[in-house]
Amino acid sequence: MNNPKLSVCTTNYNCDHALKRHLDSLYSILDENEFEYIVVDGKSKDNSMEILGEYQKNHNNMIVLSDKCSIGRGRQIAFEKSNGKYIVVVDTDTVYLPRCKDFIKICLEKFSDFAVQAIYCGVYPKEVWKESGGRRNMNVKEDVDAWMRIWELGKMKFYPVSMGRNIKEVDRTASMDYLSVRYGKTEKFLRLFMREIDLLKARWYNKYDFFKVYRNNIIDMGLGQHERWFFEVPKRPWPVKVTRDVIRILKS
Repeated sequence: MNNPKLSVCTTNYNCDHALKRHLDSLYSILDENEFEYIVVDGKSKDNSMEILGEYQKNHNNMIVLSDKCSIGRGRQIAFEKSNGKYIVVVDTDTVYLPRCKDFIKICLEKFSDFAVQAIYCGVYPKEVWKESGGRRNMNVKEDVDAWMRIWELGKMKFYPVSMGRNIKEVDRTASMDYLSVRYGKTEKFLRLFMREIDLLKARWYNKYDFFKVYRNNIIDMGLGQHERWFFEVPKRPWPVKVTRDVIRILKS
């Protein structure tokens, strides 16, 4: 597609348990003539590429790329291949609800100059994404890292309502993703190590109060009741925290 209004950009790694339902949900609520779907697969070891390949045969607006990279780098690669005026960020382990279409529509109509992040979906004007520097090469906090840079531009808004249903172990999200059953033990240790590096990369915004930034930039679209999204966790000394995480991997 040469001039789509929307570029739906995402990454995928070992999400064949949810991938087809994810694709079906998006293609059922969005007009295929108005968006392109760009996915960067991180060299999945499951059947993800087969699912993506089959889906691509029937959808000309779909671009499938393969690159062994972090989530942040994968999203940036998808962005660099995009043609749309607005970037829609989604997750391949999430099945999207009809309200997601309304969310995107309101973003374009009422918040066209702002990046708006809801739970499991974000809409970003291409120029705002570019001006902020895009996504960095990180697996953990890559989203918050980008949101804070956009906030520094005065262009970040949050909408604490879920746009879909995430299909992942409840206690294996965000910084606990390294424990997911999608990874073998060696990969779990590698992801734990990379998580600590990513957290160091993201330390620059500790000079700000992220939770205050979030609370001060919440908007309401009337699509559902606001949900609890971000919450502070007790901070433990680094050696204690990492030792605990290593033990969790050994027991997994």
